[in-house]
Amino acid sequence: MLAQKVNELNEITISALEPDFNVSSLIPGINTLNLSTEGQIPYFLGEVDVLQGATLLPGIKTLGEDANGLNIRGGSTDQNLILLDEATVYNPNHLYGLISVFNPEAVNNVEIMKGFIPPSYGGRASSVISVHQKEGDDQNYHFTGGIGLVSARFIAEGPIKKKQSSFILSGRQSIFDLSLDNNTSTTFQDLNAKVNLKYNKKNTFYFSGYFGNDRNTNTFETVRNWGNRNFSLRWNHLFGRRVFANFSAILSEYNYKITQPREAASFIGKSRIIDYTAKSDWGYVINPQHELKFGGSTIFHRLKPGDRIPFDEQTSSSNPLFLDSEHGVESAVYLSHEATLGKKVSALYGFRVSSLHYLGAGTVYQYNPERPRSNESITDTLHFRSLEIMKSYYGWEPRASVSYLLSQQASVKASYTKSRQYLHLISSTITPAPTDIWKLSDFHISPTTSHHYSLGVYQNFKENKWETYLDGYYKRLVNMVQYKDGADLLFNPNPETELLSGLGRAYGLEFFLKKNEGRFTGWLSYTLSRSEIKVDGEFNEETINNGRYFPSNYDKKHDVSVVGIYKFLPRLSGSFSFKYNSGRPFTLPLGKYIYEGNLIPHFGNRNQSRLPDYHRLDLSVKWRGKQFKADGTPKRFEDYWTLVVYNAYGRNNVYSYFFKEDEQSGVTTIEPYTIFDSIIPAITYNFKF
Repeated sequence: MLAQKVNELNEITISALEPDFNVSSLIPGINTLNLSTEGQIPYFLGEVDVLQGATLLPGIKTLGEDANGLNIRGGSTDQNLILLDEATVYNPNHLYGLISVFNPEAVNNVEIMKGFIPPSYGGRASSVISVHQKEGDDQNYHFTGGIGLVSARFIAEGPIKKKQSSFILSGRQSIFDLSLDNNTSTTFQDLNAKVNLKYNKKNTFYFSGYFGNDRNTNTFETVRNWGNRNFSLRWNHLFGRRVFANFSAILSEYNYKITQPREAASFIGKSRIIDYTAKSDWGYVINPQHELKFGGSTIFHRLKPGDRIPFDEQTSSSNPLFLDSEHGVESAVYLSHEATLGKKVSALYGFRVSSLHYLGAGTVYQYNPERPRSNESITDTLHFRSLEIMKSYYGWEPRASVSYLLSQQASVKASYTKSRQYLHLISSTITPAPTDIWKLSDFHISPTTSHHYSLGVYQNFKENKWETYLDGYYKRLVNMVQYKDGADLLFNPNPETELLSGLGRAYGLEFFLKKNEGRFTGWLSYTLSRSEIKVDGEFNEETINNGRYFPSNYDKKHDVSVVGIYKFLPRLSGSFSFKYNSGRPFTLPLGKYIYEGNLIPHFGNRNQSRLPDYHRLDLSVKWRGKQFKADGTPKRFEDYWTLVVYNAYGRNNVYSYFFKEDEQSGVTTIEPYTIFDSIIPAITYNFKF
């Protein structure tokens, strides 16, 4: 007699939800990452990570070696709506971007919508990354864990009341200091929890929570702490056979604190963003060919851009700086209709109406329209009372996706998505940092609007053993936030004096080929793309590159990923991943000058030079313990080892350049800066019982 055995281990693969899902789905450009497969692709230091896995897909890039944040189809990192069980995650990274905050032991699957975005989602201009936690086994108890060079992980799940309620609890703690030099220390921890209660056949309740924190110290005893807090309560209710609804109450928080006790200007700095969200989503199944979805949401944003407080009595004579808090109410309603029109045509279309009310209390500076915006051109000051509406924005966001079946295993899809983004990540650095702040659209910063067009062909072969698609896209963005050269944004009470508004355009062609079955599986992805920005202000000080389009920081013409997984024996498998992309743009100084004894580089046009091309090979071997006892019955205890070799041929990829001046000769040289320049091996051990 054969016993059924299901393995749910913490690896990432790209998997269709059902046969022909990639062909029949009405959402072009969607990728689903599931955490269960026989093989494991290589990850940095053996840490299975959903965001690292996503970078091996077409259209998804980072600025460099495990850089902080994803750039999806030519968008900036803040243009991605990242959700953990519906709660917004503002900083999805640990260890400055080396791994993500999503504990692989707690994650069920990840949906990345980078083409068409359904009307039920909004607030970002480029993509939606929806992470779903496991719900917990409602019949049996399980314990899962692992240990590697980065962290120790543990998860417990089981029934609270069998077949009616369950829980899942997971934790992760860094166990070794992973700093890139001996003068700093970096650690992290996170905790996930989820409880499900099936009250009856019509009512189900969910509670999800997340807590995460990073801590970094250096030789000057400067301490940086940052982390996310997310809580969500959901109620699913069936009103009948055709009508269902989901009601959610959500709290999302991100905070940052820096304590600098030994510098000349010692201080304590703080910033925070917190959201209170209430939303309701409804579905009405008219018949098997037609379904309506509608609903709405309201988010109350509270942003604390930053406080700068003297650290001790020696600096108490300095005036503390308290920037005005920001408050805003972002609301939206939506309606969509999914229709099957005959045997070959199906469509999903609808609209979303969104708004932002920017609220007091606050101060607004008015500037002389005949001069560039600066502290010297302030002409008036407006004061607003608490919760008084200071500025309002409204937007209409139509969306449509149409699919035409060429055959049972082939289709053509076309879509259009208009999105509006009212929140902006304010950062003058190349890659986002924990110190960066979020800023609401206000008197001087308008919402970013995105118009996204896509057209693709999807084809499966040999009974879905192979799947492929070719998808082209064009994206036009209005009111992109850009920065003046040398912008000073940290603890700046008037950030609008350093910000510019620009236009963006991104276009490209994505190819994806995947083998789903057999001893050898894997995929090939290729993206040919451009991402450009144009800033043409009324004054020279508010114009970049003479008002012409220039490459964005994340513009890479070619991006190639190859992944292979081979099952040598029932308990032994190996894998590799190879990544290549064109070098990203950077700005090379044309000269230098001395001002008040300091060396100041003189820069020319922005982003007119390129870093060398990037490429890297990673290898992995996985060895599973025995799964069956001597009598042939399945063992309750399962375990496996993973050996990873990151950067297998020791490629010295250039992340950026820095400029070094010889003290004696005064000659300035350009030196490459590399994060990893050698082979990095790692081993992890995982178990489940």
